Amino acid sequence: MSCFKFHSSIWLAATLLFATSSCTRKAVQVLLEPSVALGTVLADEVIRVAGPKKEIAIISPDASWGPASTVETTFKSVLQSRGYSVVTAKSANLGDPMHMSSVGLMAPDFAEALEKSSSAGALVSFAGGPQFWQSLGGRLNAPHPPVFVVATAMLGNVPGLPTDHGQLQAMVNAGVVQVAIIDGAEALPAAAKTDELHSVFSQNFSQLRKTQ
Repeated sequence: MSCFKFHSSIWLAATLLFATSSCTRKAVQVLLEPSVALGTVLADEVIRVAGPKKEIAIISPDASWGPASTVETTFKSVLQSRGYSVVTAKSANLGDPMHMSSVGLMAPDFAEALEKSSSAGALVSFAGGPQFWQSLGGRLNAPHPPVFVVATAMLGNVPGLPTDHGQLQAMVNAGVVQVAIIDGAEALPAAAKTDELHSVFSQNFSQLRKTQ
């Protein structure tokens, strides 16, 4: 092989590698951008309702689910940058993520987190909404902070826990959950924030709130 052909081959391989790496980086950035927007907008909403209470409690999947999600790490970073602390009320065993049909947040784990976070400014579940929540009965009547539930299919780098929208809306209407975030574009009111992160959020997610 001539020196020219040899160097041409190296140049072609390097070009393909760079193009592939560039495309991969862009693809990862596109996938992560909605999760960063979700974590940031969620933090803004939580700060708004937490008032003077500077401690925010969370429910996270346990280590069997993989590393902390991009949504959770972004959420924590935003809160901590604004002087809030984040504590884990429950690291929940959600089941085997390889068998999504049989996973979910158990009602007793949700109730335990509610009880532990009674003095927090808010409780945020990154593990979807609780299954069979009606079985908790009177345990849901105890005073508890505003509850936010993230119930999306993906949390950036790890799977999320989608929850039946009808059940989520029932939890919201019953006052168990204040806001549930689900997949699907949201129509923004005229006075809504229109910065890039809120725009990305509204293009990918919707919020379930109490119906009038």
